[in-house]
Amino acid sequence: MSHLFQKLPPLSSLVAFEAAYRHSSFTRAADELALSQASVSRRIRELEENLGATLFERRRYDVEPTALGERLARTARPALNEIAETVSQIRAVNSLEQTVTVFSDICLGSSLVAPVVGAFQRQHPDVELRILASYDSIATTTENFDFGLQYGEWAPHRYEITPLVNEPLFPVCSPEVAAALGPAPTPEDLLSHSLIHLSEVGKNWSEWGQLFDQLGFDYPEESETLVFNSYQVCLDVAEKGDGIALGWATTVQEKIARGDLVAIDSMRVDLGDMINLYRPRDRKLSPAAESFLNLMLERIETHPE
Repeated sequence: MSHLFQKLPPLSSLVAFEAAYRHSSFTRAADELALSQASVSRRIRELEENLGATLFERRRYDVEPTALGERLARTARPALNEIAETVSQIRAVNSLEQTVTVFSDICLGSSLVAPVVGAFQRQHPDVELRILASYDSIATTTENFDFGLQYGEWAPHRYEITPLVNEPLFPVCSPEVAAALGPAPTPEDLLSHSLIHLSEVGKNWSEWGQLFDQLGFDYPEESETLVFNSYQVCLDVAEKGDGIALGWATTVQEKIARGDLVAIDSMRVDLGDMINLYRPRDRKLSPAAESFLNLMLERIETHPE
């Protein structure tokens, strides 16, 4: 392998040879390579001179490889294809390293992901950041991502799942409804208003019945008159004063801080709901993705619920 560069002809001449061999034509090879026919012909002539052999029989409208041309094609074609494939893979890896993709629930995207976007962009101005905020279950999504955030445990065969935040659950309502309930509302007081229920296909959310069980109160099933399949819509309806919703601490903290919603803290319970970190088992975090994740984890540690 010593003095390899002295033994090999110019790569550009081999590329022209391979295209001409495949098309049986200098003209069609030129079209593929975005060169003139004269340029392709010149490169192949240079290759023949370098090798001291005729590689093509020139005809009026096409070319036919000689026996030596066939021999060279048998090794040059797979070698060039393998080089091209390897280069494509390297470029793809580099492209992935310059992109960070995060999948999350809509509300988790707002409360955990969005607050660290600015800091990440300042640290990594050349990295493209993609946030896939979705109502879809992480178990059914076909999106490729570096890591994801979602409540519950889904598809452990696909993901490495790590608990991040234990989520207390409590009723939330508008300031007007909170004022009507008074300073120490009971479960009976809540039932005098419409309770907003979340029923999302494929997700085992904690429910009003579980909250009332924790409070030692029998839950009347007939109270389920307002049912939505979107957590965000539940919060929006509660904010408008049209009912009382269940809120998970991380995702309602901003609305509570702004005064849009009021937490009924006397009914705060811990039902073991977790925000989990999902990492695809077949994908290693790039340095940029790890940096974004660390920023998010630092914020979670410094902003406990």
